[in-house]
Amino acid sequence: MRNALIVLVIVALVLVVLGALNHTVLFDIDFLAVTWTAVSLFWVAVAVAAVILVAGLGAAVLARSSAVSAQRKLEVELQSTYQRLRAAEAKIPEPAVPVRDAKSGAAAGAASADAAVTTAAEPEHTAVTVVEKPEAQTAVTPQAAEAAETGDSPAEQTAVTVVEVPPASTAGVGDTGEAPLSVS
Repeated sequence: MRNALIVLVIVALVLVVLGALNHTVLFDIDFLAVTWTAVSLFWVAVAVAAVILVAGLGAAVLARSSAVSAQRKLEVELQSTYQRLRAAEAKIPEPAVPVRDAKSGAAAGAASADAAVTTAAEPEHTAVTVVEKPEAQTAVTPQAAEAAETGDSPAEQTAVTVVEVPPASTAGVGDTGEAPLSVS
């Protein structure tokens, strides 16, 4: 609104200055009921500037009220969206709390471990299972060392990599220490 007021005042001042420079020009204004004689161009410029200023201020006020109305409408929509978002977030269960590994004392979720999350029926009970990746061990056999010294084989073939894989869980099978039954 401030910018509109500045532009309107400048336009009005330009009109008044043009009318002041040509104040010696006189003319008659004839209306249906009234006739004005010997009217100076200065007074006509002042009247036109006043009409432009009032009309411009009215248009600026209407535009401002329209913008305020649109802003309020958007704020109401944003508030309702925010409330729906908070209600949806309240329905999401809380994330699992990391459990310390009894073996190494490190927190679950370390860079070298994969965590599998199992959620019970109630959201308060969450269990975290930590499965560590097996580490690769490299061993050099006497034949490989001998081949490396003589340069007979490429470097990729001189080392043997051994990966130890833990056995799969067999909970419930053979818990009593007895041999499993076989059916023929």
